[in-house]
Amino acid sequence: MKALVYLGPGRMELQDLPEPEPGPNEARVRVSTAAICGSDLHGFREASPRRIPPLVMGHEVVGTVEAVGGSVDTSLEGTRVVVMPVVSDGTCARCMEGRPNLCPQRQLMGMNFPGGFAESFTIGASQLLPVPADLDDEEGSLTEPFANSIHSVERAVRAGDDVLVIGTGPIGLLAVRAAVLADAARVFAVDTVADRLELARAQSGIPVDASEAAATLEEATSGTGVDAVIDAAGYPSTWELALSAVRWGGRIDVIGLGAVQGPISYHAVVSKGVTVVGSYACVRSDFDRALELLADGSANVSSWITRMPLADGQAAFEGLVENPRFTKVVLVP
Repeated sequence: MKALVYLGPGRMELQDLPEPEPGPNEARVRVSTAAICGSDLHGFREASPRRIPPLVMGHEVVGTVEAVGGSVDTSLEGTRVVVMPVVSDGTCARCMEGRPNLCPQRQLMGMNFPGGFAESFTIGASQLLPVPADLDDEEGSLTEPFANSIHSVERAVRAGDDVLVIGTGPIGLLAVRAAVLADAARVFAVDTVADRLELARAQSGIPVDASEAAATLEEATSGTGVDAVIDAAGYPSTWELALSAVRWGGRIDVIGLGAVQGPISYHAVVSKGVTVVGSYACVRSDFDRALELLADGSANVSSWITRMPLADGQAAFEGLVENPRFTKVVLVP
């Protein structure tokens, strides 16, 4: 089979690899579409201990089950599916709490084992969910990032809140839409890229240029601050904005990890009584909700998608790194 293999920073190569065979509890999925995530880009831009070459990345995937292992019901074959890419041990305390995304032994498809930038892949059959008939493959490949945004928003946002979303890449844009659908009063969206801000407006967000964000938000909230912040960027400057823009006693949910570490104002956290929570991945109910909203058109993502063949994977990654006008690139084998 053909697979796009990460060989190190800035290097992707289309290679011939053996067709994977499903294990006893696994299914082999023939890939229809695989979207490039921002975390894939991190590995492409710079060396990372989290993604060790050679590696087939990719975890935002839609495909069709074509073979199953011996203990898997054969009726699954032929089913169009989306992948839940975080695989947990199912036995630890966090898994027992219903939070498998926080399992200390979790593994991520496309990081800890081969991913979806290939013609096919194998994964545990329990990680696959059927795709609604009225949801096409390309939009379906955004199910996982939408589920991540829903997970963050459902924890941080309450009906009637003023909300700030920092960063309007795909996760941020989907967070804007999720917050609107959660009945937030106003959803402000901050970015440095004008085209992205217009996409946020199309999701019923209120665009705010990053260079004017602090003053604009202070004026818009009469100095009170927003009730909740979703930081979908995760840089020192966005942490600073979040802590300055949130009201006293407000909530910050950090889903972006643009920087590995950076300074934070403990004084702002303590003196304002702010709740700061990290958000990693999502759970099954978030996937179900994302599929529902994508299928019924509540989140229109079609205009964000650029379709490219898997063979052009190197160019696709370079384009996302160099051109902020690309919002979401979906690779098609």
